[in-house]
Amino acid sequence: LRLQSGWYDTGDLGCLDEDGYIWHKGRLKRFVKIGGEMISLVSVEEALNNLTPDDVECCAVELPDSRRGSRIVGVTNKVIDEKEVGKQLAEEIPNLALPKKYVVVEEFPYMGSGKTDFRTLTNIVRDMESDE
Repeated sequence: LRLQSGWYDTGDLGCLDEDGYIWHKGRLKRFVKIGGEMISLVSVEEALNNLTPDDVECCAVELPDSRRGSRIVGVTNKVIDEKEVGKQLAEEIPNLALPKKYVVVEEFPYMGSGKTDFRTLTNIVRDMESDE
């Protein structure tokens, strides 16, 4: 049991509202710190999913960046119109959260639970970049 300050440490991020309710904001591992700001990869993915056709899978992964520490790469399973999606995305999310690049991975890796295997997907994208 992982306790921290009397709370069970789940690795989730949340907040307590004025009525005492706890609101789940996401997994801490699915946040990226860029330029001192915490960016939710899930919110980037949700915005991407809203702007792409239903048959396009979208994911956002974090890669190292020499200037800002981290950067976001958009990953899709099909080619998208990056300029058009990027323009629309800029109206939906902060500039710091915009993917700096998009790559296509035709088959996303999944865990036994059926959820996207983000760690493996990040490694695939990292390997793709090192091959360039």
